[in-house]
Amino acid sequence: MSKLCFVTTGATAPFTKLIEASLSPASLDALLQCETTHLFVQYGTAKDVYDTSAEAARQHLKQKGCEAKLEIDGMDFDSSGLREQYKLVQQTRGLVISHAGSGSILEALRFQIPLIVVPNTALLDNHQEELAVAMANANYVIHGNVDNLAPAIKASEQFRAKMTQFPPVTAGKQRQTKSFANIMDETVGFTDFNNE
Repeated sequence: MSKLCFVTTGATAPFTKLIEASLSPASLDALLQCETTHLFVQYGTAKDVYDTSAEAARQHLKQKGCEAKLEIDGMDFDSSGLREQYKLVQQTRGLVISHAGSGSILEALRFQIPLIVVPNTALLDNHQEELAVAMANANYVIHGNVDNLAPAIKASEQFRAKMTQFPPVTAGKQRQTKSFANIMDETVGFTDFNNE
């Protein structure tokens, strides 16, 4: 049975550190431990970084005698979106590793799949870290670290059972948690003026 891990790095600025981190020996070992069979990386404009990292990753797997257990492939940016990739992740009970762009997070959440969100802290004046922390605190996502993705990858299996439903029930007795919109508003500094 196949199991897909899809890595999305965003459309506007190439997140090369995320490409390198997802193809690192520690991440590969964690994916193998989770019985992942396919690693599919959206490299966008950073194909050279992907090619170099993917070759090193294949060598690591070969040295471990695991090259047949984990297939590595990549793709350029797709202007039609990532719906097909998310569907495959959902069907194979896999996971998504994503940059912390709100559009990518929102799209992945609709598929109710484990999502590791990795902020790009190199971006100037962004709110990716706050968004990732807030979403993780609400049990929507796993907050990943680009310097070491392995713990987040290993946590993804148990996370599937406890992740918060999306869209959440935001009214009545069944109210589960803050909505995505509320988390976004808090992250970017908007407040609820009706409560003042």
